[in-house]
Amino acid sequence: MKQLFTIAAFIVAVSVSAQSTKDGEFHLDKEYKINAKGILRLDASDAKVFVTGSSRTTAHVKIDRVVTTKGIVFGEREFKVDIYEEGGNLSIREDKRGSSVSMVGYHNEKYTITLEVPEGISLLIDGDDGDYFIKSVNGSIKLDVDDADVQLTGCNGNSFDIKLDDGDLHMDGGRGSLEIDADDADIEIKNASFEKISAEMDDGDFVIETSLAENGSYFIRAQDGLIAMKILGGGGKFEIRHDDTSVNTSDGFEVVERSEDRTRVTTASGNARVEIRADDARVRLSR
Repeated sequence: MKQLFTIAAFIVAVSVSAQSTKDGEFHLDKEYKINAKGILRLDASDAKVFVTGSSRTTAHVKIDRVVTTKGIVFGEREFKVDIYEEGGNLSIREDKRGSSVSMVGYHNEKYTITLEVPEGISLLIDGDDGDYFIKSVNGSIKLDVDDADVQLTGCNGNSFDIKLDDGDLHMDGGRGSLEIDADDADIEIKNASFEKISAEMDDGDFVIETSLAENGSYFIRAQDGLIAMKILGGGGKFEIRHDDTSVNTSDGFEVVERSEDRTRVTTASGNARVEIRADDARVRLSR
């Protein structure tokens, strides 16, 4: 019995040491099981995150974190990553434990998370700061990343839900529904074909190229900055509520009403409904 207990204790120790470290260096390079259309959940902060979808059948997780300090450090903190395979899904959760740390001197952290995944999975990411580069992931994508920059390329799912505070979103491609909640952020989207958009922003520019679907619904609200829509195909009715703003349209749009607080615009064909609410934001429509 004593021998069995010793073996069990050794296995636990190996598991913990592989995924737990005090500030310094942390490295993980491992394959995990995930269904072709499973969900990958990631909870991390201050990392450069790269997610790439392909025809592979497993998730390759590579995490590298190197902390360099010079000076006097007070306190101690443990860095830990918990990874769980659950019912065809995969959960990756960062956990920084221990007492608070303060220091006098120099502190530098290089932290990257690289994920190679099956292209049909969905992403659920909760982050704080950092940068996110996501390519060829074709399931739904939900991001709540606070002060972060996000780049989505060739992601062909039908649902995108993105929450930003300070940061930028660059997106090439996109269809289905798009929901954006942003504060001081710049949004740039091209080559899209969304059927539904709901975007609410404070300061920042919202620049999008998309086709409009028959019976599509599009709502954009912004306080300051620029709202620019380039219509790649389709058409409909545009109702713009505004305060101190300017509304400019290119050829292919007909202004049917213009007043101090409302401008209504239509195209020759199409029945999509576009509602824009602008305070001090400028509005530009083009085809």
